Amino acid sequence: MSSQRFHLFQALMRRVFRRAHAVMRVDDFDGNLTLDLDLAEHMQRRIFWMGYYNLRLVALLNRLLAPGMVVVDVGANIGEVSLVCANRVGVSGRVIAFEPVKAIADELERNIQVNALQGVVDLRRQGLADVAGEFDIYDSCGQHDGDESNRGLGSLHGDPGSHRVLGRIQVETLDRLAATLALQRLDFMKVDVEGGELACLAGALQTVARFLPVIAVEVHERSAQMAGYRGRDILDLLAPLGYQFLRLEARGRLVPISADALGEYQDVICVADPATRAALTGA
Repeated sequence: MSSQRFHLFQALMRRVFRRAHAVMRVDDFDGNLTLDLDLAEHMQRRIFWMGYYNLRLVALLNRLLAPGMVVVDVGANIGEVSLVCANRVGVSGRVIAFEPVKAIADELERNIQVNALQGVVDLRRQGLADVAGEFDIYDSCGQHDGDESNRGLGSLHGDPGSHRVLGRIQVETLDRLAATLALQRLDFMKVDVEGGELACLAGALQTVARFLPVIAVEVHERSAQMAGYRGRDILDLLAPLGYQFLRLEARGRLVPISADALGEYQDVICVADPATRAALTGA
């Protein structure tokens, strides 16, 4: 089958299964892991048909991660990125996965257990922000235009008049948790929390300054505005620590980007160490 015909077939299958309620088990996720995937859900369906939802990020992680590294995954969902990272950092490494929505965290916990990764992946049923407390989490902050199920849009910044409350969640700051977690290193941090990215990083700034991890952060202007800031504020927060910024593109390709060049949506890779930046970009 030609590449064009294959992609047309995938598009047709995604459309056919858009409202399917079948749960399909795959035993070769990331080569050797098991996942039960709900074909009616946006992200899980794409994992089933495409192999990964975060294809670009996985391509980057293949170059970045090594055994023994420590990862923090903020907004872990059912664990796609956490499990991929666990596969790469191995039993000598550690993945700390933050997912505060109970139903989703329950799925993540099952995925950790079925793959016997309890010794690598540490599930924290909390959100991260710049203040600690208990807050409502909404099913969206208005960032989704489609009519399909997408459970990965939970946000602290929804509109009470427009968005459904999923429940109350516990929120902490990474800086307050660092001692409890006994962090001695932090190599990579993924932050995808639907408008909460700036607050998450502000509450982690001491930890980030200490370890200077590579950070993958979603910068979505609409979500940022719902939370009361501009997308560029994320880059402006990190720049004084020596971070430079790259836009993540297909196959993990990285292109330099400035705060002035941000679009409506992009995944930004933040790198402070020049040697790491050269290794990732080939420059």
